[in-house]
Amino acid sequence: MKRGILVLITYLIFITANGQDTIAESGKVYKLNYKIEIPVTVGLYAFNYYGFGQLRQKPSLGESQIAPLDKYDVWAFDRKALFQSSSQRFQAQTISDWGMNISIFMPALLFLDVEIRESWFDIALLYIETQAINSNLYTWGGPMYTTRVRPFVYYEEVPFDEKLETGTTDSFFSGHTSWTAGASFFMAKVISDYHPELGAKKWLLFAAALVPPLFVGYHRYRGLKHFPTDIMFGTAVGAAVGILNPHLHKVNKNKKNNISLIPYTGGYSGLAFRLTF
Repeated sequence: MKRGILVLITYLIFITANGQDTIAESGKVYKLNYKIEIPVTVGLYAFNYYGFGQLRQKPSLGESQIAPLDKYDVWAFDRKALFQSSSQRFQAQTISDWGMNISIFMPALLFLDVEIRESWFDIALLYIETQAINSNLYTWGGPMYTTRVRPFVYYEEVPFDEKLETGTTDSFFSGHTSWTAGASFFMAKVISDYHPELGAKKWLLFAAALVPPLFVGYHRYRGLKHFPTDIMFGTAVGAAVGILNPHLHKVNKNKKNNISLIPYTGGYSGLAFRLTF
């Protein structure tokens, strides 16, 4: 986890430094420094690829770990995931896979907007970068260092061999909902930034952006892959990245930094993170 956090902090510092002298550019909504963005994005994907390789080596559950599992040891809010029908779980998993895959490509619809299409390369790079950050947060901040057992492992009717497979302790958090939310909230953020005339109506965009991750999350739940809190956390992570990454690249016409790292001292010393919308 420390490695992932270090990489993301380094990226944040790059973006912060890049935004220090940001000025309003005619026709530009976002400012990207290709000399930084492209290699950093490639590096993030390489680091994520390495992370997934490490994740595949994570030990699976043994019989001695499965036998004592008790549904009533699970927090009451999440326990409802353990009292469903398991007969339709594969169908639900397939639907969630399709929902996620379609959602990931949804931002291509942004290019139907003439104004957005004029900056197609910047938007495409920004989205690819957004999902690179999102994926690293999942890999290094989720199942790599947590061992939450997936709901289906608690079901007696599920074949025991299936419970012994790799990935059965990867319940926290839901990557499907995180990637889906990253895509839908990225779309909402970009549209709202390109069309400030929407005013307060822009919040309707963000409300609509909740629909895809809720749909995917529901079917991950029905597929016995995740508990409700796994889905909620994944949605929150994806939404945060989908909104914040474009925001950090937004051209600041007031010439005021929208993000800053401020050193502070006192009883403790460190850095304060300030984000201005």
